[in-house]
Amino acid sequence: MKPPVASRTVRRRFVHRRLLRRLRMFALVFVALFGVVLYQLLRFDASAWPALASFGLGIGAGLGAGRMTKIAWNEDAAQVVGRMDQLGGIILGLYLLVSVGRWWVLGHWLAGHALTVAGLSFTGGIMLGRLLYTRRQVLRVLSKQHK
Repeated sequence: MKPPVASRTVRRRFVHRRLLRRLRMFALVFVALFGVVLYQLLRFDASAWPALASFGLGIGAGLGAGRMTKIAWNEDAAQVVGRMDQLGGIILGLYLLVSVGRWWVLGHWLAGHALTVAGLSFTGGIMLGRLLYTRRQVLRVLSKQHK
């Protein structure tokens, strides 16, 4: 029988500072982009459907891009650490191609504020997907270490 995972403050002690900073960055970027998208939707009366569709696609891409970082337990530091593996490097390259080319691809179907909302929603979805995937991996490693 597994012992229950400890409280948030105790778990935070076992996660490397850089990994915590990365998770906070994903969360802050997601919240900022969500605010901008919400403002664009309300202020300019843009359609919510492209935003929701691109947000869903962004979450899927973010969950896939979460493979960029390999989360593991470091015995020396007694902490969870993250590092990039080879497959993660390939996924990072594909992620960069998609993020640069999304304006060209989406520009065929959307224009103006709808294009801005869809692009920002996609990026926000990627940040949320990466945050969720990395958090899930960290909790999995901590539960294996009974922390």
